[in-house]
Amino acid sequence: MRKFSYLVAAGVVAALAAAPRASAQNAISETDIEYTGTSPYHNITVSDADGARTLYFDDTMESRMELNNPFAGAFEYTDYFQMIWLWKPDIKNILMLGLGGASTQKAVAHYHPEAAMETAEIDPLVADVAQKYFSYTLGDKQKLAVMDGRQFLTHTKNIYDAILMDAYTQGRYGASIPYELVTKEFFQLAKTHLAPDGVLAYNVISTLQGYNTSDIVASIFRTLKEVFPQVYVFQAQTSLNVVLVATLKKDAANLAALKKIAAPLVDSKQITFPNFLDRLNNLQPTPPKNYAQSPLLTDDFAPVESLSQSHPIPLTPSRSPSPALRDGSDPEGSPRGTSP
Repeated sequence: MRKFSYLVAAGVVAALAAAPRASAQNAISETDIEYTGTSPYHNITVSDADGARTLYFDDTMESRMELNNPFAGAFEYTDYFQMIWLWKPDIKNILMLGLGGASTQKAVAHYHPEAAMETAEIDPLVADVAQKYFSYTLGDKQKLAVMDGRQFLTHTKNIYDAILMDAYTQGRYGASIPYELVTKEFFQLAKTHLAPDGVLAYNVISTLQGYNTSDIVASIFRTLKEVFPQVYVFQAQTSLNVVLVATLKKDAANLAALKKIAAPLVDSKQITFPNFLDRLNNLQPTPPKNYAQSPLLTDDFAPVESLSQSHPIPLTPSRSPSPALRDGSDPEGSPRGTSP
C-alpha cells in the first residue's frame, strides 16, 4: 500500500529476519518461470513447479495454488480467515484489503457463494496477474477496486459484515505492513464500516514463540483491543503467521464455546471448508505475552519497525519449527504472509 502523509515515528513494519534469502528469480529455475513483471510496488514472478503455481513479490513467496485445483494449495494462514463465520454465521458481504494471488477471494467464492466480496488492491499489475494466472474471476459477487486500502475505506459508504486484512508491500527490509493500516485511527475507521456484530481479521507475519518471535503481534493486539471488545489469536503451525480476529461482540468465547457454535454449522453443511474444525483448535488460550505493556499504535506514534524485529528463542523440542510442508515452510522458506 502507498504511504500516507500521517506523522509517525516509524514508517513501515519490517519483514521478519528469518534467514538470508535468495531473490525469487535466483531461487527458482528459469524454466519454471511463467511470468515476470515490474510495477511501482513490486518485482513480480509467477512460477510453476511440482504441480503448484507460486506468486513472488521481489524475494518473497506471496501466494500459491495447485495447478489442477485453484482452490487448493494456499498457505495455511489463509484458512484462519474462515474463522470469521464463528462470530457471524450469516455473513453476506466482505471487504478485503490486499489481493496477492486471491487465495482468500477464491475460497470465499467457492465455500460461501452467498457472500459478496470487495477487494482493494493498490497495485494494478497484481490485479492483472491474479486474474490471468491465479483463476481470480470478477463478477457480481467479486468486485475489485485498484486503490489504496485506507483511502478506499475513507471514501466508501458501504457497511460490511467482515473486513479482512492481508495487505503487505515491499519495504526496506522486505515484506512489510503499511503502517497506516495498523493504527488505532485505522481500526476506528474500519469499525465505522462494520455491521453492529461485524468482525475484522488481520494476518501478521510473526510467531508467538520460537523462531521469529517479535513484539508486533502484542502491539497490534493491544491496539485492536482499544477499538474492539474482543480479540482472538490463531497461530499458524506451518508458516510464520498469526491471525488476529477482532469482534464487536462484548462477551468473550473460549475454545469450548466456539466448538459448540462450529459443530452445527459443519453438521448442517453451512460451513463446508474442509479444515474448519482443525484450524479452530489452533485458537490460543491466552493473549500475546505482555500485550498490555506494548506500545499503542497511532497515526502519531507507530514504532512498528522496531517492534517487528525478531527475538529468536533457543529452541526446545516443544518449540521446534514445523517441518517444511506444501502449505508452509521452515524459517528459510516460509511464506511471509503477504496477500494470499
